[in-house]
Amino acid sequence: MRYRHTLLTLCLLAWWQAPVNAAPTSTCSGQTLSKTFASGASWNLCWTTRQAEGVVLSQISYKAPAHAQRRVLGEASLSQLETALDDGSVTPLFLTTEAGLGGTNLQTLPASACPGGTLHASGGRNVLCATTRDHGYHYKYTSQRQGQLWELASQSQIGARNYTLRWRFYENGTIEPSLGLSGELPIVNASNSQYGWPAMASGNIATGFTDHALWRLDFDLDTTHANDMVEEITSTPSSDRLRKTKAITTVGTETGRTFDPETKRFWRVRDGILNNGAVGNLSYELVPTRYDQSRANSANEAWLAQDVFFTRYNACEKYAANNPTSGCTGNVSQFVNGESLNQQDVVVWYKQSYHHLPRSEDSNRIGTVWSSFQLLPRDWHSQNPF
Repeated sequence: MRYRHTLLTLCLLAWWQAPVNAAPTSTCSGQTLSKTFASGASWNLCWTTRQAEGVVLSQISYKAPAHAQRRVLGEASLSQLETALDDGSVTPLFLTTEAGLGGTNLQTLPASACPGGTLHASGGRNVLCATTRDHGYHYKYTSQRQGQLWELASQSQIGARNYTLRWRFYENGTIEPSLGLSGELPIVNASNSQYGWPAMASGNIATGFTDHALWRLDFDLDTTHANDMVEEITSTPSSDRLRKTKAITTVGTETGRTFDPETKRFWRVRDGILNNGAVGNLSYELVPTRYDQSRANSANEAWLAQDVFFTRYNACEKYAANNPTSGCTGNVSQFVNGESLNQQDVVVWYKQSYHHLPRSEDSNRIGTVWSSFQLLPRDWHSQNPF
């Protein structure tokens, strides 16, 4: 077996597992946080900490100026994290076979780690930093508008690695989850230059590696969680590359999908009933990034075989890999079993793979590398609310 489970690990997995097929809750089980910008736009959410995922957000809702508040996500978290070294070795899964992003790995933040922000505590320790930042133009034409964002960040130390889990909530309704890596370089040796880079004064080789992170996004648009739909939108170039033809396809059943650099492909989750008062259905668009490593899967693992998975909510489907199998299946590729996504509670599992070939400047502290993507409101309003 590649993964070795101690008795403690098995007990923790049983403790983390929720009742199978239980409906998602619409109440806040953790602490509440909110942010209102000077424009009147606001975000409201709940947060809690868990042993595996670290900080988990839920009941995330957004309000544009002079508009109603609407829920976007029922729950959002990192659902698995793994490092594959360029020499072919693979680390244990950080969230489940290691000790997770929470517990003692979730770092206590000093005031210096939250400059200009506010620290929030869980279990008697300050573990979450909330900061408001300027982000530049909302738009600029005959008039202009500068915007702000609200940032929530936590830090977890796993061995020689430090991960920053960061969520940015923009004044215009955009959500940007990010994972930042720092810490010390992985395996260092005096040879095997084909697997790394001479990154130390001694000339020792620091091995290259790829981080695989899967995010779990339980969409519960507006007041009803079980009436959402998924659409795939493509822009296919003509043979002379002068035109692009748009096509919209409803994703009717659970599936895994891959990016396609040739054909622009993205997805949106939309409410099955509500529109914006004009012709558009309320929706949020998944804006993918880092196409260059989308096919990275050196160990041919099923949970890394696709770039994005769409499933129907099941309470026991918590982790993209090494998921507790009592009443559930083991990884996200097995969650895809043909259930309908039409007017259902949709969960999006989004993969980010980042390859890092060390450089001398990483010795002996890796310069923080960020991987992020965005959830963008599409037809959430009938026109720009700012």
